[in-house]
Amino acid sequence: MLIGSVQATLLVLLVVIVFGPILAERFRIPGLIGLIAGGMITGSFALGWLNSEGLVSDLGAVGILYLMFVAGLGFNLRAFIRNRNNAVVYGLLGFAVPFAISIFGALSLLDISVLGAALVGAMWASNTLIAYPEVRAAGLHENRAVSAAVSAGVVADLLSLLVLAVATSTAVIEIDQPGAVDATVDNPSLPLVVAIPLLLGFTLWLLPKIAEWFFVNVGRTRMQRFGFTLAGMAAGAVIAMMGGIEGLIGAFLAGLGLNRLVPARSALMERIDFVGSAIFIPAFLVSIGVVINPRVLVDLDTIRLALVFTAFVVIGKSIAAAVTGLLFRLSLAEVGLMSSLSFGQAASTLAIAQVGFSLGMFGIDVVNASVLTIVFTALITSFATRFFIGRVPRPVSPHTEIGEMVLVDTQGSASDLEATMSFSGAIARPDDGVVSPYAVPGPGEKAAARARVERAREAASVAGLDTVGHVRVDESFVSGTLSLIDELDATMVILSWEGPRFTADYMIGTDIDRIGAESPVPCIAARIIDDWTRIVVVTGDLDRDWHREDALLALELAHRLDRARHVPVTVYSRDPDGFRAIADYLENFTFAPRPERDAVLLDGIGPEDLVIVPSHMLLQLTPLQTWRAAKALPNTNVAVVAGPHRLRVTKGVMPQTQQSVVRSPA
Repeated sequence: MLIGSVQATLLVLLVVIVFGPILAERFRIPGLIGLIAGGMITGSFALGWLNSEGLVSDLGAVGILYLMFVAGLGFNLRAFIRNRNNAVVYGLLGFAVPFAISIFGALSLLDISVLGAALVGAMWASNTLIAYPEVRAAGLHENRAVSAAVSAGVVADLLSLLVLAVATSTAVIEIDQPGAVDATVDNPSLPLVVAIPLLLGFTLWLLPKIAEWFFVNVGRTRMQRFGFTLAGMAAGAVIAMMGGIEGLIGAFLAGLGLNRLVPARSALMERIDFVGSAIFIPAFLVSIGVVINPRVLVDLDTIRLALVFTAFVVIGKSIAAAVTGLLFRLSLAEVGLMSSLSFGQAASTLAIAQVGFSLGMFGIDVVNASVLTIVFTALITSFATRFFIGRVPRPVSPHTEIGEMVLVDTQGSASDLEATMSFSGAIARPDDGVVSPYAVPGPGEKAAARARVERAREAASVAGLDTVGHVRVDESFVSGTLSLIDELDATMVILSWEGPRFTADYMIGTDIDRIGAESPVPCIAARIIDDWTRIVVVTGDLDRDWHREDALLALELAHRLDRARHVPVTVYSRDPDGFRAIADYLENFTFAPRPERDAVLLDGIGPEDLVIVPSHMLLQLTPLQTWRAAKALPNTNVAVVAGPHRLRVTKGVMPQTQQSVVRSPA
């Protein structure tokens, strides 16, 4: 018969994946419940079209790895570092409170040993981020409550699996049946004390280094990089399983290790999200439904026990979230979102339940109730997460990270494309940002513009960047650039510049001036000719607030480039002590007093330097100083930076009333 064949199984699975969420939404039920219900209806306990083993099980196993891997890739490390205290506190409380409640409840209500109660506690102290895709789709993945919930999930799963390991080894000693344990991971080949350092070293240190080398030297296409990231996910899971650790922990850590190399807004991340959301994660939810016997849903004893287990989860996680919220002054909506996101149960729960049953620590009634609890918590986590998503505002930072979306002009001839893309990538990487080369051709120039953008994209691939080029036909370069800034939500624009010139067009203005005056984001006028071995920053006069802000922007730019190249940074300023007090990274810079005569400064600059200056410094040069700068810097890398609405490279009077909108380095 066709039923049970790979082809028929794939067909039924895809039909459930496509239509399950659609039908569920028609009845105002979360889509993930539609997937679980579809798996239950078509599973071996009902219609029998899908089996609990084989293709569905395998795709489901990949799905839970993929879910945790994507959570690691999308994990905002900066947000976690900023909120690390509440993340760690909620992680520990999110395990300890439901664990304690579950042990007490199990000992009171069930005929069970202490070890069995500990396993029940571990079941309901863990959690799976079932509703995380909805949070991510709502743009809340950087919210401090969500960051805490993601971190807490990993902590809770690790501690739950540790309890499983201790309880399992203790039970084997007590019953003296070495072959009786059906462990979560069969025959781990490494002791835990070796496996954990190996897993952390591979996923967080070695894998990123291999990935960076691969992206730069071998994997230039997105397909190759996509395949590599999946291999990295699988490698992390395998190494985890070698030490008896659940593979999902290794997948999450692999995603965390590759986080910096796969920007959240990149085309590569879009493909990873698409494949997971379309196939693997839905298959995981269907696989949960396939193992559910519909009879469990109508057995009163099982339902009562499942409701008790659900109470353990909801009460325990809610108490942990409430305490964390009080300690760190989270809003009620953030507390609700943090707790509701932690309610979901799946992989670790089923694994622990199966091990406990195989050891005889509890009966099949606990296993059946745990399966039903997974359904209950999936319903609660989905409805509750949706409820609180609508009440938690999307995080709006008063200072946008400048490297999130960097637009790079490719139309100039003075800069080297490869060096410019490397320069742009150094700005974007600290923010896990995207570099987007662009061109704005006139009529009949589209083919040449597309070729330039493609060359820039290839140069970016050589630097290990994932880029999407843009060619926009517009009536002018200025209007086309400003439209792209708005459409792409750019956070920085790098404009090709020929450098300081003492000519007629230098006196009457350029397109750079017009874009700089209209741009709502910081801009850089750059001439990047070749690699640099030293960075020279000249802060200019600091008598006005916006002068100081642009000087800070120049210093932050130098800091980002220093992180990428590790070259000396020399800062010429008339207020070195004032800058040193602003940020720790400035301690690595060499500060020197700015000479009274700029000619002395120019004499010390060579072609292998990169000179970074705030825009206002150019405006303060006399005609003679401008001529000297043009003569001294004909073959030097130069970058002129300014905040929103402030970039100018020509003579003119800047308004003195411009307001501050530039981020100060932290």
